[in-house]
Amino acid sequence: MQIFPSKSECCGCSACKQICPKGAIAMKPDSEGFLYPQIDVSLCIECGACQKICAFQNGYEKNHSKTAYAIKHKDFNTRFTSRSGAVFVALSDYILNKKGSVYGAAFQDDFSVSHIRATDRYVRDKFKGSKYVQSDMKDTFKSVKNDLNNDMYVMFSGTACQVAGLKRYLGKCDTSKLYTCDIACHGVPSPIIWKEYLKHCEKKFCGKVTKADFRDKTIGWNTHKEAIWIDDNKHILNGYTYLFYEDDIERPSCYNCKYSNLDRPADLTLADFWGIDRVVENFNDNKGVSLLLVNSEKGSRILNKVIGNIHCVECDLNASIKSNPNLSCPTAKPDSREDFWDFYYKNGFEKTFKKYYNKIIIKKIKRRIMNKDEVL
Repeated sequence: MQIFPSKSECCGCSACKQICPKGAIAMKPDSEGFLYPQIDVSLCIECGACQKICAFQNGYEKNHSKTAYAIKHKDFNTRFTSRSGAVFVALSDYILNKKGSVYGAAFQDDFSVSHIRATDRYVRDKFKGSKYVQSDMKDTFKSVKNDLNNDMYVMFSGTACQVAGLKRYLGKCDTSKLYTCDIACHGVPSPIIWKEYLKHCEKKFCGKVTKADFRDKTIGWNTHKEAIWIDDNKHILNGYTYLFYEDDIERPSCYNCKYSNLDRPADLTLADFWGIDRVVENFNDNKGVSLLLVNSEKGSRILNKVIGNIHCVECDLNASIKSNPNLSCPTAKPDSREDFWDFYYKNGFEKTFKKYYNKIIIKKIKRRIMNKDEVL
């Protein structure tokens, strides 16, 4: 049995694995480090459940974005330690206060990223900050279903494809206490490149990675640089960020994303509010502002529950998404992608990183010169 026709049609959400009645499917990494379902033919009964559950191929429940808000958490430290304006913290606090569970992406001990379950603020705080690498879903969908069946409030956060996969998996389960948040996703980078980059940093600084942050706010929310701690000594870098935004290391399905529009699978959509200064004056202090799209009545209700903990301004929807292109279209597949991976397979990460990092630097220098000439 074939679950997907090509890698561009599999987002790796793992719904097929978790729905299989015989446990015949395992998620295995390919040569780029992305997880794909593999079927154990000795266990498979060809029931077709794995094919039917796929939201990426078969469609998803659509909630059209209705309103947009600029949001900052009132507690500065909470906002400073979060990805953007910390609206997710306010929303998830409401669920935790209901004795509910919250699901999100968190670093593991080896700095890989997986979805985990939180029932307290200490674990929930592991979801703070950007995770520019694909998260391993493990058995998260089964856990969400179990919580709902136990009459718990649940909040699930993830990429839109993960939310769509979860909702297809839940099927006829009572979801009245489920709240979902998806993110305006640029694309999920390769876990293997992230792992290689950490090894590169350890070699460069002669030590062990003890902490990582994909977006360091200490130099400003608008400045995209990662921070890597080697033996607890902090280093502000830009190598992985540069690779990410060149788009060569994204999952193949990301260039074919079904969710890069305002028909969202989740109740709420979260993003950095890029371009905030053009939409709301005197709101941005360069410490993070969330863009929140409300896509359902359920999303509107929970926002009203947390309004006392946030600074919130309603904004024009179309103006708000102008600087978030992935709310309009998928990331384009670069012509250089195949060359990047071919070079990596033949030469390893160190030579690949050096070649492409230098290429990016040269490109940026040329762009600055062109912009300067245009001003003159």
